[in-house]
Amino acid sequence: MSAARRAVLLGASLAAAASGMEAAWRRRRRRLGEPRVFVLAYHDVSAPDLTAAVGIPTAVLYPDPAEPEGVISADRLQAQLRYLKRHYRFAPLSQAAALLARPGALQEDLVAVTFDDGYAGNFEAAWPVLREEQVPATVFVTTGFLDGGGLWFDFARRLLAAALAAGRRLPERQRRALVAALGRWPGRARRPEWAVERLKRLAPAARRRLLEELAAAGLPLGPPARPLSWDQVRTLAATGIEIGCHTVNHPILSQLPPAQQTEEIAGASDRMRQELGEAPTAFAYPNGSADDFNADTCEVLRASGFAVACTTLRGANRPGCDLLRLRRIGVGRDPGFVLAARLSGLFDDAMGLLLRPAPEEAR
Repeated sequence: MSAARRAVLLGASLAAAASGMEAAWRRRRRRLGEPRVFVLAYHDVSAPDLTAAVGIPTAVLYPDPAEPEGVISADRLQAQLRYLKRHYRFAPLSQAAALLARPGALQEDLVAVTFDDGYAGNFEAAWPVLREEQVPATVFVTTGFLDGGGLWFDFARRLLAAALAAGRRLPERQRRALVAALGRWPGRARRPEWAVERLKRLAPAARRRLLEELAAAGLPLGPPARPLSWDQVRTLAATGIEIGCHTVNHPILSQLPPAQQTEEIAGASDRMRQELGEAPTAFAYPNGSADDFNADTCEVLRASGFAVACTTLRGANRPGCDLLRLRRIGVGRDPGFVLAARLSGLFDDAMGLLLRPAPEEAR
């Protein structure tokens, strides 16, 4: 999100909280009998920061250096969950979805917590918080990641970070390949995330060739993302955490023909059945925007036994919505009052248009 958009978001949310508008809006919607299901989307979680030990909890720091892109600290996660427990009831994703499907069954706002990709931090840092706060959650795992294959976008991010750091020291061949793929040299002001978003729109074969080309430069890379182990997943499942599916290799499914989509979806489901003893019924689309899946994807999901699928389209879910196109609210490093404003419904319409990210900012 750009600095200007973030400033608008923070300012509007703070004003809503200070004026009481956020609470009033939430009460008004409830009086009107318009209950909704809010699905929160997290990714990786880091261990509590040492600053908490000296009286400065990371949950109130903004920005927190312990929280790189896509990561939230355990302190901030706990602070957000505690706020939500005062105003909402948590429910497992599948249970909340079942209520959405039955006319008149949803009688109050519900919040479902989800984590994408299958990072080790979900077990090491998030799970202790979820247990302490007694909050149910769903973890969507990418089976190839857990099996040691890594995540392509994590590899791309590390390669791009190394290329940007190298600058003019990057060999000309790799530099030309990168400019051809991105349209221009990213420049030092650009973060690797910007380039990763551009790469997501390349054809899979072209993207693979580019990453192989960049890897051939032999640049020093940062450490890779760490996955959950299957033993950790089994422990989570045994304690009531729902384990959902996020494909084998995290591709943009709409870029694949139906047969390959089936390999990614049904193949991941079969792998999870081998490890967990049962097939998953909840799914999350990789990347998850409206352009990242299609009618073929939904047909494959139905044929593979999935009842619920989450997008990354922002917003709340109302009774009667399509359960294979559930909306979610991405949660990051913003203060609690921003999350409160989003869940109140204030940003669903006009404010949502103002805060909608530009295409290159979407995650």
